[in-house]
Amino acid sequence: METHCTTKIYKIISVFLFSFFLFFLTANSLLAINNRDDELAWKTIEPKIESFWRDYQTSPQRLKQTVWPLISMLKNFIKAYPNSKRIPEAYFILGEAYSAVSYWPEAEAHWRIVIRYYPNSQWTNQALSNLIHHYEATGNQRKLRKFYKEIIRQFPDTIAAKTIKVILAKNLLAKGRKDIAEKVVKRIETSTIRAEVDVPELLDIKARLSLLNNRPQEAISYWLRYLNLTRSIGARASTLFSIAETYRKEGDYLKARKYYALIRRDYISQPEYLFARFRMIQMDEEARKRLSQYTRGKVKSPDFVTSEMIFEKILKKFPRHPVTREVKKEYVDFELQKGDYLKCLELANHFLKSDPENPYSSSILNLAKLAQKRLLERKYSTDYLKAIVAKSTALLKNGLNKDIKKLLQAALNKKWIELQNQLLNEKRPLEAISEYWRYIVFFKPKEGTISLAKKALLAIDRSLLKKEKFEDLANFYLFNKERIDQLRVPDHYYYLARAYSELNFRNPSLRAFYKAWHMGPSKSLRCPLLINWTFEVFRAERVKISEDTLALLDIYCPDSSMTSKILFLKSKLALWQGDYKAAFNMAYDSVSIKPEAQNTYQALRCGILLGKWDMVRKIFKENSHFLKKDRQRDILRFWGDEAYSLDEIKEARYAYNFLENLEKESPSITFRTLLVKAKQKGASKTIKDWKDLSKNGAGIWKKAAKAEEEYYKFIKEAEGSL
Repeated sequence: METHCTTKIYKIISVFLFSFFLFFLTANSLLAINNRDDELAWKTIEPKIESFWRDYQTSPQRLKQTVWPLISMLKNFIKAYPNSKRIPEAYFILGEAYSAVSYWPEAEAHWRIVIRYYPNSQWTNQALSNLIHHYEATGNQRKLRKFYKEIIRQFPDTIAAKTIKVILAKNLLAKGRKDIAEKVVKRIETSTIRAEVDVPELLDIKARLSLLNNRPQEAISYWLRYLNLTRSIGARASTLFSIAETYRKEGDYLKARKYYALIRRDYISQPEYLFARFRMIQMDEEARKRLSQYTRGKVKSPDFVTSEMIFEKILKKFPRHPVTREVKKEYVDFELQKGDYLKCLELANHFLKSDPENPYSSSILNLAKLAQKRLLERKYSTDYLKAIVAKSTALLKNGLNKDIKKLLQAALNKKWIELQNQLLNEKRPLEAISEYWRYIVFFKPKEGTISLAKKALLAIDRSLLKKEKFEDLANFYLFNKERIDQLRVPDHYYYLARAYSELNFRNPSLRAFYKAWHMGPSKSLRCPLLINWTFEVFRAERVKISEDTLALLDIYCPDSSMTSKILFLKSKLALWQGDYKAAFNMAYDSVSIKPEAQNTYQALRCGILLGKWDMVRKIFKENSHFLKKDRQRDILRFWGDEAYSLDEIKEARYAYNFLENLEKESPSITFRTLLVKAKQKGASKTIKDWKDLSKNGAGIWKKAAKAEEEYYKFIKEAEGSL
């Protein structure tokens, strides 16, 4: 029984093993068939892939139309053959295809799939290389480091992990840790005989180590081998650029230019395309400078427009790329060569602030110092100086690098003062003083700048006075009172007082004169100020102040105090004070120096009040022609009336005779003449004349003549009755 059971069990096991063998044979057959199918499918895609690689390097514009069919074909392939050995390559190319049209999240995702799920494939290091290039270009170092840690932790012995270790070693090498880099290289090389094939990045770090050991040709040979092992567009472009850079540093510009030209031709979609153009521009500029030494500077000017366009593109697209740091220095240098020194300072400030750890920072700062020096030395037109000031002040309002701020402040200070000087020289004082007022917002004014502002202010005053724009001068002061008062310019208040005087604003004029005197006018201004102030005081009839100003004139301007005009004013003051004798003497002295209408009239009036008839006759005879007809009439009337009131009939008749010649058939003159005649000849002799005047006269004089007629009749009758 037991034997029968054992036999039965053996039969069951035999059947199971046979069935499993048949299943295994069938599965392998199906897998082989599947592999044959996926290879056939892949061969149909390969022409599109090859076309993609060509367009990727040379025709990025055409690639934007042709890439989408390739993306669809690759996605369909992955879906149809998930177990194909071509899957890592398919995901890698999908990442490349998406990156070609700047679909970076999709590109990043597909490269990550290759690294994470196929860490030992031949495409792993290339996907990783592309991912690194992408993160470096975008400056996302934090995300990149996190990704490195994940791969090393999850897949420690894979190609992906080894590649990352090499990349990290390269980063340490860049920071000067050559010892660690050499240890990593040695450890990976001893781990497998296919180290350089499995981890091509080893060749790149070995090339960098060779450069550090001063073996440039060895470095180039490593990079050339690396080019044969990588399909990554980014890695190839970067390696070609490294080779070109090595040749350039070695002074082999011909070979360097060859590789830069190759990059410019075949890798238009890569950062190195712009960097290669930048280097070629740089080399052209160096050649131009060398050539200028032999041609006395007569060489073609550099293409600044193209250069700036390249610089701007690099800064915009690849702000964190290592080469961009050197581009920043070259951009500053180009602006220096172009002569746009303010732009040079602006760029230097931006680069030093945004990238303080830039190894070229000291060079950038030195270029900025040179730009400031040339800016200070160079002479500019007034309009260009205005532009410099406007741009500099705008920059200073923003936060600046402390070194650039000092340079810019010093340059702005000098150029702003230059601008004020030029505006004054060009007879544009209003603009000059406006610039000064803007200037003192930024800088503490020194004596030189204050002096410029004072000159501008006085030039404005003189110009407005000359053009008789008195109201404009007054308004200019009122609108800028606080700022003008800070300048403390006595001359300005003197001119302002004169403007107020012309406008008949007596009180403001007197205040301005006082302010000018109180500030301590210069010796040359002192006498004109006192003279004009004195005249204004007399116009305002301020007796007390007039005494003071005349006293100041006697002290500070003795010669001026004895002029005809001032003697006349002294005579006027004496007349106000009731000192007729002093008034006459000074008026007479004034006439003796220079006879004019006002002092002649004053002398005659004072002489009449004192009864100095001989002197009055002399003055009138010699100087009456200075008086207008109405003034002659006034003084003759006053002369005759005063003489008559003092019973100086002869003198009254003398004055009235002159008056009669001026105003023939005037009832008022006829009346006065008859009064004198009556005094001289008696009442009876003038009754007929009074009667004629009472009939032919007019107004009050007719009535007065009638009254006189009646009076003299009464007197005559009274005499007869006696």
